[in-house]
Amino acid sequence: MTRPNIIKIICHDIGKHLGCYGIKSVNTNSIDNLAKEGILFNNAFATSPGCSPSRAAIATGRYPHNTGVLGLAHAHFGWSLDKKIKHIAKYFSSNDYNSILFGLQHVTYHEETLGFKKIFPERPADHVIKNIEDNIDTILFKKPFYAEVNFFEPHRPFDFGGVKSYRSKGVFIPKYIPNNSNIKKEFEAMQGAIKKMDESVGKIINILKKKGLYENTIIIFTTDHGIPFPRAKGTLYDAGIETGLIISYPKLKIKNKKFNELISNIDILPTLLDLAKIKIPNTIQGKSFYPLIMNKKYIENKQIFAEKTYHDLFDPIRCIRNKNYKLIINFDSDKIIRVPGDAMMGATYKSMLDQIINVRERYELYDIKKDKLEKKNLAKNEKYKNIRQELLKKLSNWMKSTKDPLLSNQIKSPFFIDTLKELK
Repeated sequence: MTRPNIIKIICHDIGKHLGCYGIKSVNTNSIDNLAKEGILFNNAFATSPGCSPSRAAIATGRYPHNTGVLGLAHAHFGWSLDKKIKHIAKYFSSNDYNSILFGLQHVTYHEETLGFKKIFPERPADHVIKNIEDNIDTILFKKPFYAEVNFFEPHRPFDFGGVKSYRSKGVFIPKYIPNNSNIKKEFEAMQGAIKKMDESVGKIINILKKKGLYENTIIIFTTDHGIPFPRAKGTLYDAGIETGLIISYPKLKIKNKKFNELISNIDILPTLLDLAKIKIPNTIQGKSFYPLIMNKKYIENKQIFAEKTYHDLFDPIRCIRNKNYKLIINFDSDKIIRVPGDAMMGATYKSMLDQIINVRERYELYDIKKDKLEKKNLAKNEKYKNIRQELLKKLSNWMKSTKDPLLSNQIKSPFFIDTLKELK
């Protein structure tokens, strides 16, 4: 049987801000068509609301605190993938796949250790596509290939590479963000970056079809975390960890299928290995959802976990989420909801100061079904005491079983220590 080619496409900071997830103001025709030709997951979540930790989780099938990437992997931040941890490229390279990276990788300072046989690091979308066009005959045709395509867009600045704003279909602003003319311009700029990324995805699909590769290629599209705005990126609210997740594989003959099961981004790697008939090692913490899409016996995730330790600043947070409730623990005493530096750009940040300053509590409990915006903290409500304790116990067990460094590291904050005592 011919082994499938695989293209994994990851973009920055888009969350579920896509037409196929109901955001009709954006132009994502290519991604929407990909969903129609394949499978869309409605409840896919990142394990981190920060770029590098989330991408490391996708690449290794392990929680961020088990990868060595606790914060950003560039500039002076210093985080890098543990060289003992196997990157997805190594799994495919060692199974006679041609593994190539187009675009940024954002998980380590030592990209030569990742396992790619060839890396084309240019970041603007047009450059990424040109490298694919120029090298598809000489590189990708030789063997079954695993190609990773990582777009910078729609990361801020939204006009990166000369991208223009997009407003032809109006603009959609989430309900937790104020709606005024300045903020509207900011979202129009993001929509332009999304449009550029989507057009690039369409070009990849057209290249595959032109070369006769489309039918035997698995295309998976996702993102690292939520949109780059306050109370989204950098937080463990759904707006910060929700992700689009789409898989298309024409040979499966599954079209326009949607699943509502809880999916974590550590589940992506084992699923791709499963699809390629490569043995899944027990060191991987994620779980393949291949049985789910093939209508076979599948035990759904009862809950997902997410974490933040660092972004640009130390801000340790952990959460557990099931389909009904979410419990967040903020281990720092600071009552400010930390906003990543890039999300502080523009008018939105200034308009939302009342939502992020002096509002954060140690524990946050939300009824996800009744309170989708996560505005009403139920952690101190006696009616929800049992739910809070049950989720706290499960979160504590997860931290212990995965050897979360927060449980062993010496933290100066007395507040932090008090919280750890309750977990233990």
